[in-house]
Amino acid sequence: MGPSARKAAQPAASQQTVRSRLRRRTEDAFAEEERLGLMLAARIRTIAIAVVLFWQAVDNPSTGLTYLAVLSDIIAFGVLGLLQYACAKWRFHMHVLKYVFVLADCALLAFVFSYPDPFGGVNLPPALVMDGSRFSLFFVFLMQAAFSFRPLLVLWCGLCIVVARTGMLLWLLNQPGVFTNLDLPEQTAEAFLGAFPNENFIFLGHWATEVIACLIVAAGLAVVVRRSRRLVASRATAERTRASLARYFSPNVVDHLSRSSESLGDVRQQNVAVLFVDIVGFTALCEKETPANVIALLRDYHNRLGKAVFDNGGTLDKYIGDALMATFGTPDPGPQDAFDALSCAMEMIAALDRWNDQRRVAGAPPVRIGIGLHYGPVIAGDIGNERRLEYSVVGDTVNTASRLERLTRSHGTPLVASDALVAAIGDDGEAERALLEKLVPAGVQQLRGKDTAVAIWVLKTAGAAVPG
Repeated sequence: MGPSARKAAQPAASQQTVRSRLRRRTEDAFAEEERLGLMLAARIRTIAIAVVLFWQAVDNPSTGLTYLAVLSDIIAFGVLGLLQYACAKWRFHMHVLKYVFVLADCALLAFVFSYPDPFGGVNLPPALVMDGSRFSLFFVFLMQAAFSFRPLLVLWCGLCIVVARTGMLLWLLNQPGVFTNLDLPEQTAEAFLGAFPNENFIFLGHWATEVIACLIVAAGLAVVVRRSRRLVASRATAERTRASLARYFSPNVVDHLSRSSESLGDVRQQNVAVLFVDIVGFTALCEKETPANVIALLRDYHNRLGKAVFDNGGTLDKYIGDALMATFGTPDPGPQDAFDALSCAMEMIAALDRWNDQRRVAGAPPVRIGIGLHYGPVIAGDIGNERRLEYSVVGDTVNTASRLERLTRSHGTPLVASDALVAAIGDDGEAERALLEKLVPAGVQQLRGKDTAVAIWVLKTAGAAVPG
């Protein structure tokens, strides 16, 4: 493989690694939920057995050793449940033991139903041992297996029930005097009806129906559990995506992106409003502060200004130290983008004034900011490499907004907006006119790195202005 081929293969390999890690994390999360589910099922099982024990102690007509034998059977199930709980809680080889416990449960129940009382009590006839109402108790184990959230365990449980029930049948068929419908001289309905009153007669059709019903229910439960796992995994992926998007986009944009099948990283050229905001005199403000206080100040500052971006439908492009860059019109442009950008800037200034009031009460120096706003064409898309991608915008519009932010120092104002942004807002609506009335023209400025001058607007009042 040549160098170019290896480079081309690197992004795909990196994406495969990321997907593998996500699958492993999801599987680990399911394994933990499986463990908790098995513990919950064991607790429910123990409570149910405790109730049965109490009822048997009160209502059982047996006496002596027969009575103790009945209680010992129930206690054996209780001990199995406690062992399952302990192994699940302490993570003791449950990847294997969970299957062993299911097999042990089914085998023990089959043994209790079919083995005669060793102490001379009344033994049930074969027809009653194979009664369907007693078979229904096996489905409790299916319910318990479903708690594991593991489709294979549910299928294994269904198979164990079928094997246990078939084992009961074979055991009874080897007892003296027991016969089935296959032993009848005539395979007719009349012959079947005549044999049913005999307590030693076992109708194999009932056994076949039980086996088929058990396999169908087990398969259905396994499908339900598998679909539930897929749904949980899908929702978890969606929530991770939403959480990631919510770090950059406003909630309404996140909802739009979650519903859209279009790739966010597709490169496109479009008109957007760009906002730059920076703390004026940040170095002097922090030179006497501890590192912890500086970080705390930045977090408080970013939280307040970031909220203004999201409240106005903007995209938080990036933090650059004490600076913040936001765009309005990404990923999809709209007619309100310039208006939203200026509204956001006004809310930032108002939020900063409220914060400075709190800081003055606490004896802290005020924080001053400069905001630059521009509207124009940009190139939007994913920027970076296969290890780290960042959705961003580039172009002269971004550079111009950054240069306008620097003008706030020389003009003694917290906000400088380009004439292009003001023109994009227009004055057709009452809200637009009310917002633009807060600005006044400040002439034409030559910006560093630009051949043409830019007409600018500043706030009519400079309550939060920075001295020039």
